[in-house]
Amino acid sequence: MKKYFFNAVLLLTAMIFSGCSLAGGGATTGTMGGVMRSADYGSSWEMKNKVDEKRSISSVDVLSIATDPLEMNKIYLGTKKNGILISKDNAESWESLSFPAVNNVYGLAINHFDPSIIFASCSLEGRGKIFKTQDSGENWEEIYTEPSKGTYITAMSLNKNNPGEIFVGTNKGVILKSVDGGISWNNLYSSDGAVAKIIFSEDSEGRVYFLIYQKGIFVSDRNGEEFKKLSIINKSVGAPEIYSIEVDKNIEGVIYVGTNKGLFKSFDFGETFEELDTIASSREFPVRAVAVNPFNPSEIIYSVAQAMYRSVDGGEEWSTFQLGSVKNVSQIEFNKNNPGVVFAGLRNF
Repeated sequence: MKKYFFNAVLLLTAMIFSGCSLAGGGATTGTMGGVMRSADYGSSWEMKNKVDEKRSISSVDVLSIATDPLEMNKIYLGTKKNGILISKDNAESWESLSFPAVNNVYGLAINHFDPSIIFASCSLEGRGKIFKTQDSGENWEEIYTEPSKGTYITAMSLNKNNPGEIFVGTNKGVILKSVDGGISWNNLYSSDGAVAKIIFSEDSEGRVYFLIYQKGIFVSDRNGEEFKKLSIINKSVGAPEIYSIEVDKNIEGVIYVGTNKGLFKSFDFGETFEELDTIASSREFPVRAVAVNPFNPSEIIYSVAQAMYRSVDGGEEWSTFQLGSVKNVSQIEFNKNNPGVVFAGLRNF
């Protein structure tokens, strides 16, 4: 395994915070990316892209967001071309985290018991890799690599209760698992499309859900021994394309699935689904991201095109917020320590 040691962030800082990589003070809101933050449970949003008085991350495409499970104000961003960014002040300002690569950081996972241990996937020299740090990003060790160019790690999830257990998925549809913190890996399944998200249900049966981009959702037990494809059929539109998934951490068995034909909900671990009565015009666009307040199942947020939708009554009624950007929301993340604070990452699709 290769080890990468960094004494400072000089190299990545030079690459990311210079030239045209980041916007200066003249960037227009119409083209802004980066991050938005809500301080009122998703009711209103504001851009939070500041690096310093002259620089910002408003041109960055965000692929992943992770919040520190212990330090409320620490947030990490995985980006398309700018490596890993970190904020230590609740997104008021951003800096580059030392990391061996700058491209395609689709996966970020933090050890729930020891947040100095972080896993990150990326592409380096054209091939997918996974790195691990045990000192909050000062040093990184390569723990997985693809054998050739063109295959990337597009999804990664860490078992909160057993941080040695990691599931990853590739853009070619391969799903792998490690039970020893990334020392060794075994192949579990090959799907028919890119694995876009992996999420643990935390239910008593240990289910794990795998979103295959646009194609569907598979569910497996935690051992990865059996995979079952879930069926989402709408009588009026047939089988929709799948874009996002969220598991309700408050109520066992409840999952949400975002599609190109609306937002669907299951009360029985995905055995059956019903379509939520969302705003009709929003069903004309893919639901790119959906999130549920981890302490209040009635609070739901989803995003389509350049708008956010929020419900405080379990999906009966919705309020809206315009993003003011041509980019789309790729991720919505409630702060686990303070769910009144919500983050949204923006990117081009």
